[in-house]
Amino acid sequence: MKRPFSRPVLRACAIALLVMCTLFALAAPAPASLEEEVSAKSKQLAERKKDIETLTAKERSLHKDLAKLEDSFKDAAANLEKLQKELADLKKEQAEGAKRLAALLSEREKTSRRLAEMMQTLWPIYLTAREEGFASPDEWAESNRRGEWLTALYRQAQTLREEIERQSQTVADEQSALDQSAAGVAAQVEKIKASRAELEKRKSRFETQLAEVRTQKQQSEKEIQGLMGSIANLRHQISLQSEKKISKLQGKLDWPAKGKRVVSFNPDGNPASNGIGLALSPGTPVRSVSWGKVVHNDQLRGFGQVVIVFHGEDYYSLYAFLSDAPLPVGREVEKGQQIGVCGFYPAAKGDGLYFELRFKQKVINPLKWLQSG
Repeated sequence: MKRPFSRPVLRACAIALLVMCTLFALAAPAPASLEEEVSAKSKQLAERKKDIETLTAKERSLHKDLAKLEDSFKDAAANLEKLQKELADLKKEQAEGAKRLAALLSEREKTSRRLAEMMQTLWPIYLTAREEGFASPDEWAESNRRGEWLTALYRQAQTLREEIERQSQTVADEQSALDQSAAGVAAQVEKIKASRAELEKRKSRFETQLAEVRTQKQQSEKEIQGLMGSIANLRHQISLQSEKKISKLQGKLDWPAKGKRVVSFNPDGNPASNGIGLALSPGTPVRSVSWGKVVHNDQLRGFGQVVIVFHGEDYYSLYAFLSDAPLPVGREVEKGQQIGVCGFYPAAKGDGLYFELRFKQKVINPLKWLQSG
């Protein structure tokens, strides 16, 4: 007949169990919802796509403005070419007018000299005739003919001089008009050049803005690709998690180790047992019964080195009396992955393992979850 445990031992076990319950409560990770993360990433993705739409609209607008600017450039270039040709023609006319004016002025000088010569010829004759008179009718007639001839020449020369003066004035007026026209065209040319310089500045600004928009689009597109990759990865993780849900593995879990059962599940017994105990050969590896994360790895009074693995869905597994447990808290473990080595287990009077399963911190019968046999 087995001796019942003494009161100090029962008290120590009760305290240890209370501490373990506290550990389960503290070790429970914040519910990591991959669906929430997917939702957050999807929201970011929608925002980036909206940014792309806004940037694309801005890019189109800049392209339209740039196209209008190019049309303005073409118009300015055409007008400038036309005005420069007009200015060249005006300068050519100015040069020809200057030659005509110079020729007319030269002709006027010649005519003036001729008039002077005529005056030098006519004036002495006039004075002689006035002082001496005419001795005979023949002399008078000859003198009259000569005077009429010279007067006719003078009048002709005077008429020519007046015509030259008129032409010179006309040419001068034309030259003045040409000068004004050339000045006006030159002013328009300068104005168009200034306008083209301003258009060049605007074009440079548009091109800079367009380059910035394209850079932002590329960055947003890169972010979109990254977000899509993250979402795909998260969904893959969700898919894997759905395949690894421990709630679907009742009766299919691998045993943490193979050995003789020395303690059975009996939470209402005296003493109570919230798990099972196994006697094992020294150095036997202890393995995780399912996928999960190490949430506790430390010494616990009455249970030696204890490792607790969280499997999701509020399920935990506990492995006690380990001699070696190298995995740090936070480490992800695979199904069947070694989490330690068995150590001295009093109930086995040698090496062994104490194992529990809990759901929402309440103990459940491991034998209903572990594979039979």
